[in-house]
Amino acid sequence: MEDVSEQGIRAFIKAVVMHGGRAERLTTSRRNPVQVWGVDGSSCVVRVRSKAAGDWKARRQDESLASDDTGSSYWVFVDLGKSEPDFFMVSSEEMAADIKGEVDLWVQESPLRTRTGHHAIAVGRVQHGHNKWAALGLNADADPALAEEARSASSHRIGKVVRRAGTKRVAAVEEVVDLRLRVVADFDGYRLSARFDPTSTRLEIVQGPMEGRRFEDPTEAASAVATHISGDVEVLDGWDFWELDTPERQPLRSLR
Repeated sequence: MEDVSEQGIRAFIKAVVMHGGRAERLTTSRRNPVQVWGVDGSSCVVRVRSKAAGDWKARRQDESLASDDTGSSYWVFVDLGKSEPDFFMVSSEEMAADIKGEVDLWVQESPLRTRTGHHAIAVGRVQHGHNKWAALGLNADADPALAEEARSASSHRIGKVVRRAGTKRVAAVEEVVDLRLRVVADFDGYRLSARFDPTSTRLEIVQGPMEGRRFEDPTEAASAVATHISGDVEVLDGWDFWELDTPERQPLRSLR
């Protein structure tokens, strides 16, 4: 089952689309970074924190921007405990200062405490950022016409009308926002790139042998492409064969 973190990221990306922008999950950090493009083409990286109940979780080390390997401009807090997800946007600088202040007080209570470990963030500390979509360069109001587009779990195609001064409609431009994870594999001298959907477990090869082929799960994809390359029947464990397209190259199994 998809965990709360995955649900929150997907809910946020869908909401970005409905507010006129586009977004893509980044796999360069475990801090759940998402890159967001605003309606004016501006771009920023946000850290997404999600919860279904209670408080959001962070770390005391987040008091320092130097610990943020995402280069984020904002934190986005997603509350999944309501009938519809709720969103709160707070700048990374403000969150670092807020956490530092709370940790300072916590350490003062007992000087033997260390500035490490988990740190809870209650809704009252981020309430002022409720639905601040404009901070991310997005429309303040969601466009219901885009809701069906945002529902897709694998990709979203959004038609945009391009107008020029003094002319009628010129063209419709189609953008693609792909929510799937980028994964890679090396086999017998070939580099393979693919997209993996954590919800359905389907995988599509986007570069390398068998490009364009879609499979129901990573193991089916790994066995098929290895058999195709080697010419022999190969049976491989796709959860180890495919790795996240990050510097650490963690196997897909790490997501399970």
